[in-house]
Amino acid sequence: MKNNETIAAISTPLGQGGIGVVRLSGKDSFKIADKIFEHSKGEGILSTPSHTVHYGCIKDPDEGKIVDEALLTVMHAPKTYTAEDIVELSCHGGIIPLKRVLELCVSEGARLAEPGEFTKRAFLNGRLDLAQAEAVLDIIKARTDASCSIAVDHLRGRFSKKIQDLREKLAEVLSSIELGIDFSDEDVELKAISEIRRNIGKIAEALEGLLSTYDKGMIIKEGVRAVICGRPNVGKSSLMNSLLGRDRVIVTPVAGTTRDVVEESINVSGILIKLSDTAGIIETKDRVEIEGIKRSKEKLDEADIVLFMLDASQLLSEKDEKIFNAVSKKKILVIANKIDLPKEMDIKEAREKFNNEEILEISVLKGEGIEKIESAISRKITEKNIDAAEGAIVANLRHKKLLEKAHENIKRSLENSEQNYNGELIASDLNDALHHLGLIIGESIEDDVLDRIFSQFCIGK
Repeated sequence: MKNNETIAAISTPLGQGGIGVVRLSGKDSFKIADKIFEHSKGEGILSTPSHTVHYGCIKDPDEGKIVDEALLTVMHAPKTYTAEDIVELSCHGGIIPLKRVLELCVSEGARLAEPGEFTKRAFLNGRLDLAQAEAVLDIIKARTDASCSIAVDHLRGRFSKKIQDLREKLAEVLSSIELGIDFSDEDVELKAISEIRRNIGKIAEALEGLLSTYDKGMIIKEGVRAVICGRPNVGKSSLMNSLLGRDRVIVTPVAGTTRDVVEESINVSGILIKLSDTAGIIETKDRVEIEGIKRSKEKLDEADIVLFMLDASQLLSEKDEKIFNAVSKKKILVIANKIDLPKEMDIKEAREKFNNEEILEISVLKGEGIEKIESAISRKITEKNIDAAEGAIVANLRHKKLLEKAHENIKRSLENSEQNYNGELIASDLNDALHHLGLIIGESIEDDVLDRIFSQFCIGK
């Protein structure tokens, strides 16, 4: 990337809307904007004060034709998103005017921005570290309040500060060890080896604590995969519709109506639940049903939690037990539907057969007990007390892998210090740990890794 170039992009989704924004960033932003923006008071913008908004119109300088009315926002470096000069042109939110304004920006010297290039420049210019830059994408993609809260926390630097603190503690221990290596023949007072071991142990514990937050961090960020399963005609599709609050799945009295996996999402206690309604698992020779059952089994393998449905108006069958055994290693909610009909199922017997799991008795038809399911799902998936406000949370696979590598380095250095103290070996491991933690916040990072991270962003951010 050549940072001396001025870049431009449409920063709002294309389509019909009240407002659309074209953003310019770079040393020529004001110069380019001055050529295409006609101030309502006839003023130029080159000497306009920072962080001010001006009314006028966008004008083609060659043809003299007005393209659109607009508000122009001027922001002087370094107090901007990219730490460069920025201009934002707020136009009417339509595809044609926005594209035309962007074309004028390019014709006057700007280059089309690459995906995530504005945020990439914010990182390269030191306004954000890499973990904060990644949090920008997480905010954009957040689908629940909880996931957005974690992302905002990361953007504000809470997670980065934890990493920086660990790096500072590592550097302090490392300097003590290296001092001992450099002055091994001198009469220099050094920290006792036992204290070095103790400090390394504390860093190892802190890394373990961070790593332990990953599972709940990913639950908050990515959501939970929940699959409704059971034999045909127990009310799986009706339950799906009831949880969604609308008729998403076709429901008929005929068994086997659902012949494919139907997927939708719901929000339960601030956690995104990716809900799948599956085809009833039966033995069949129908090729379409076989494919549907195959997909159902694949979804069950991927599930974080299974909603296993029974028909309370019928006796338990071998099919019920067979399906339960297939999913028994998963987190399970056992649901007995159709309690509005004469009950044939022995609930106590069913509990004994199904590992003494609680059985939720409901009637989807009458709308009875549905709230029990949502609260039970919430309890099952929040057993580890998910709380985005309790501390720094790891919610990024790249961060997790680098933390694991750093932890391995720390553990090895601790083992070396306890078995046969060798300052050079320990220092080597601690240096590696320092490097891996630095990669998280971008202290040192390869270009291909940067490209891979920022390619996930939309153009204009």
